[in-house]
Amino acid sequence: MPKMIKYTAEHMLAQVMDNIDGTDPTLEALKLYPIPELETDLSNYDQWERVLDFHLQYYGLDELVEFMKIDYPHGPGRDDFNTTDHWHRWQRHCLHAYSIINSKAAKVIEQGCLLDDWGPISHCPHDLLEAIREYRREVFNLD
Repeated sequence: MPKMIKYTAEHMLAQVMDNIDGTDPTLEALKLYPIPELETDLSNYDQWERVLDFHLQYYGLDELVEFMKIDYPHGPGRDDFNTTDHWHRWQRHCLHAYSIINSKAAKVIEQGCLLDDWGPISHCPHDLLEAIREYRREVFNLD
């Protein structure tokens, strides 16, 4: 079994910053491949997740969301960063990723995937995406 690499919060922030440097300021790629609204019956879940992943990759946020689940299940804290500025940058990137995920899943979220047993809503993109995935597993009895 390969050894799991622990990514520090500073490393993850640097990855996001490196990925963002190449972003197309016209956002043409995003206009050509819009995220579909996730249907309440989840019938278009695979398409939604595929396009969502494209948008997160485009902004360099996909690794932020995925690394968090491995090393920081609920996100790193302020003490995990060298400076307050780095902490604030991290927070902005997390809020950006959260808004991308939330923007086209509002119907499903309102339907109850985060309002019943999920506890308070955080703005952690990983928590939001995992809540939607868990809701899908429950709806379709997947495990």
